[in-house]
Amino acid sequence: MNRSVLILLASLLLLGPVSCASKKPPPKPVPPPFAGETATLSITNGIHILSQVNLPAGFAPSGRSPMWLQNGQEIGVVGKNGRATVVLGYSGQQWKTGRVLAADTGPNAAEQGRIVDVAASPDGMTLAIAEVIPGQKRLDVVLRDLIAVGPGNPIASFDGEFDSATLAWLNNGTVALALRAHPQTSPRPADESESPPKTPESLQLIVVTGTGSVAPLDIKCPMSPLSWSANAVFAVGSGDREVPPIIIDRRNSECRQFSTVGPIRVLDWDEDEEGTFLYIKPDPATGSSGVYRYNIDTGHEKLVAISTGAAKFTSGGTVIVEGNQNLTFRMATERPDLPVHAQIAISQPEQGEVQFKPLGFDTTAPMLAASSLTYSDTIDAAAIQTFAPGTPTAWRKIINYSVPNQSAFLLATGAARGTLGMSWSIHGRWLAIVDGDQFNSMLTVIVPPQ
Repeated sequence: MNRSVLILLASLLLLGPVSCASKKPPPKPVPPPFAGETATLSITNGIHILSQVNLPAGFAPSGRSPMWLQNGQEIGVVGKNGRATVVLGYSGQQWKTGRVLAADTGPNAAEQGRIVDVAASPDGMTLAIAEVIPGQKRLDVVLRDLIAVGPGNPIASFDGEFDSATLAWLNNGTVALALRAHPQTSPRPADESESPPKTPESLQLIVVTGTGSVAPLDIKCPMSPLSWSANAVFAVGSGDREVPPIIIDRRNSECRQFSTVGPIRVLDWDEDEEGTFLYIKPDPATGSSGVYRYNIDTGHEKLVAISTGAAKFTSGGTVIVEGNQNLTFRMATERPDLPVHAQIAISQPEQGEVQFKPLGFDTTAPMLAASSLTYSDTIDAAAIQTFAPGTPTAWRKIINYSVPNQSAFLLATGAARGTLGMSWSIHGRWLAIVDGDQFNSMLTVIVPPQ
């Protein structure tokens, strides 16, 4: 054999094993850094996503909590399309079949007007809509049966112009409508001794079952948005720039001015103690705010936390709240950008104990004030929307906190833009999140760890 050929064969034999040994095994697939994305958030790996639905282009969620309708078969979302209010409903497999439940105008509107409030019945089968009819100085209450065809029908009308109009279901058959009429603009009477006309106030109870009826509750206090107790015995009016906060006792058809500055915001009612509620009120001395626990029968009030929007009752009157145990009113006002440790506090009034658990990140007093919390009694857990400093914008975090396990789990995080609303399902095991703005918004349903 030719010598040059032998040399070539020997070279190939030597190179062969070396080439095979130099080959590396294919790299293992790298799991994605997150389970999925909403309009503004990245969902943590390991979280089961039941459904994600892109909301229509141009639709901007209002920030209200999603409404679980028809025993959880449909989810209602309130928002704006331009200047018009729209209520969307999503049902079917993975809640991906959309429809319009209510609208200001168009074929899905029961009347051509301006929606000022929407409320779902406790069983989620009916939608009540308060709508102002332009040019007619009238407000109508429209009822939409969610299993029927069509946009619904007006069931009650009220003449006048109103500065405040809010709806609430007291039970599956009764809607409460709180109205505050706009002050009269007629000239003063010629006789100066004659008093000018007073602004009428109205709390209307609308029975929607059977033949239906409308009956005013004889309340003399000025109306503002009402929050009702668990059994609709009491209500608290938040007050606004024009009128003070009030307390209504429906048992005696009485109301009185709440002895605090306003406006206030009721966060929750204690289901075990009918007249006890949590609310946020401003602190005039510092310009900050505090969360207080208040009992209507005794008038007893207790400070729960400073500068936070995340507080709810759990079982047995226990309160869960996000905040910081060292934060004071003065600190919140004079050093609003001071980093403080985010904490969960579990307050047990009967034992006089407060347990603090760190969440593992820093926040600020204004960010705590912008936080929110929704609670599931089924799994005894809270879903918390909170914030942390970031660049160029604040960072939003959705945290699941298990009360029995005293443990926190980060569900999702992302840049804080647009609005976000969330709510637990009827059976309290799934969490619906609606987030985004008019450019990109989404409905997401997840299963938090239990």
